[in-house]
Amino acid sequence: LKDNGACVRSCPPNKTDVNGECIPCNVTCPKKCRVEKPIHSGNIESFKDCTIIDGSIEILEMTFTGFQHVNPDYSFGERYSKMEPDALEVFSTVTEVTGYLNVQAHHPNFTSLSYFRNLEVIGGRQVVENLFASLYIVKTSLRSLGLKSLKRVKSGAIAIMENRNLCFAENIAWNKLVKSKDHKQIIQKNADQRTCEKQNLVCDPE
Repeated sequence: LKDNGACVRSCPPNKTDVNGECIPCNVTCPKKCRVEKPIHSGNIESFKDCTIIDGSIEILEMTFTGFQHVNPDYSFGERYSKMEPDALEVFSTVTEVTGYLNVQAHHPNFTSLSYFRNLEVIGGRQVVENLFASLYIVKTSLRSLGLKSLKRVKSGAIAIMENRNLCFAENIAWNKLVKSKDHKQIIQKNADQRTCEKQNLVCDPE
C-alpha cells in the first residue's frame, strides 16, 4: 500500500485504498468493517456507518432469538439477547459485501431485505459451502427482497429457495447480475403466483 510514494500499512483518514494507492476521498471516505458471524445483538452496532463489509454477513435464526456463545474449550461465553429485525437498518449505508450474504431466519417483522437497499456489489470471495453461493436466501419469512441497488454478484451462485411467502424473486433478471454463465441461479420453491396475488404482491404491468 502506497501513500505519496511511501509504503504504509493503512491509508490516512482522508484517503482510501484504490488498487494499492491511497487517494483522496471525494466527499467522505468509505468505511470498511470486518464482520463477526453471525450477526447478533452484541455486534450489530459495530456496523454503524459502514460502507464496505470485509467478509460475509450471516442472518440466522439465532440472530433474532439470541443465543449462548460457546468458547473453543466448550465453556460458556457471553449470552446474546434477542434482536428485532429493525436493528438491521444499520446496514443501510453498506454498498459492498466482499464475501457472501447468507439469510436463513424467520421473524414476524422480518419481511424484506430493504435494510440492504444501497447494497450494489456482492464479491463472493467466500461462498456458502453447500451450493457455492454468494447470495443465499433459504427458508425465511421474507415477502419481498428489497435489494433495489444490487448491480453485480462477482463470484458464486445465487440461491433463493423455499421461502414460502417470498414474491418477485422469479421476476428478477439474475443472469444480468452474475459475472459468468458458470455461476448458477437457483430460484425455486418460493411463493406461487396465487399466494402473491392474495397478498397484493404482484408486479405492476408497466
